[in-house]
Amino acid sequence: MASPAPIPATPLLAIAILAVFVSATTAGPACSESDRDALLSIRAALSEAHLGVFSTWKGADCCANWYGVSCDPTSGRVADLTLRGEAEDAVMAPDGHPASGVMSGYISDHVCHLDALSSLILADWKQISGPIPSCVATSLPNLRILELPANRLTGEIPPSIGSLSRLIVLNLADNLLSGAIPSSIASLASIKHLDLANNQLTGSIPANIGNLATLSRALLSRNRLSGPIPPSIGSLTRLADLDLSENRLTGAVPDSLGSSGSGVLTSLHLGGNRISGRIPAKLLGEKGLAIVNLSRNAVEGPIPDAFTGRSYFIVLDLSRNRLTGGVPRSLASAAYVGHLDLSHNRLCGTIPAGPPFDHLAAESFASNSCLCGAPLGKCT
Repeated sequence: MASPAPIPATPLLAIAILAVFVSATTAGPACSESDRDALLSIRAALSEAHLGVFSTWKGADCCANWYGVSCDPTSGRVADLTLRGEAEDAVMAPDGHPASGVMSGYISDHVCHLDALSSLILADWKQISGPIPSCVATSLPNLRILELPANRLTGEIPPSIGSLSRLIVLNLADNLLSGAIPSSIASLASIKHLDLANNQLTGSIPANIGNLATLSRALLSRNRLSGPIPPSIGSLTRLADLDLSENRLTGAVPDSLGSSGSGVLTSLHLGGNRISGRIPAKLLGEKGLAIVNLSRNAVEGPIPDAFTGRSYFIVLDLSRNRLTGGVPRSLASAAYVGHLDLSHNRLCGTIPAGPPFDHLAAESFASNSCLCGAPLGKCT
């Protein structure tokens, strides 16, 4: 009896060919040669010897498993370059314990050849030095995130930084940047997070900073900024955190701060400046404001008797000023007062009884002109 004829392999072969075709058409395109060349130039300008951050940067396709590089799946252009010295991934923390990376060198201006970049992050490497390439502000129109903190960058912030109309996050903190804050920064129409803290910036805060309608965090502390706090800052209705501490700012706290009544402002740090004048009553009555630090200034006059049942202060530090008058009795009506420091002023009179005063230590009221009552002891 004749054996049955074998089943033709044609259908199986067709299925295999179709699978290969589908795989080829669904995979993203390889990165462009110009982007790959730009990345290799960036790598050549940097040195990281211990963690092997750049060990995967090899092969023709920079979109395929190059550490810190992400590409647009449609165009194959490099969209994100993210290298963090304190990351918690398999490269930076191979044994599950985050390493603290150190990278030296400089930021090559070839980064500006990656003109499809949406985010550029070179953070926490401690030894990357030199200037921020000025072309970053003019050649990367799609940039939404620019984070270069905790390095040793020098020079000025690029004057045309305001050209980055899509920028949401600008973080240049903890460097050695100098010069003035560019006036163009007030043109960052999409900015939400601005962090320039702990640099060597001088000059004044741009007067038109109030144009940044989407700004929610402005962190400019520990610089050498001078001049007044711009009144326009009070028009930032989405501003939740404002830190201008440890500068050389003068003048009064603007009446516009806290006058919006939006309840968005949560923390206000103005300590360690040369601020004078009086505390705006509307500021301390602002609902939602939980942290206020005006310490180590030259603020004068009475503490506004403006506290209400909506007042909820985790920190209220008015120490080391020239405040006069008594401790406001309305403070007793506050929903919560955690840390209160009114020490080293010129306050006088009896400290009100009851909460929150009954849980505060004497240090909260020390070194005033003539305060008395618990916890300082009986008035005579």
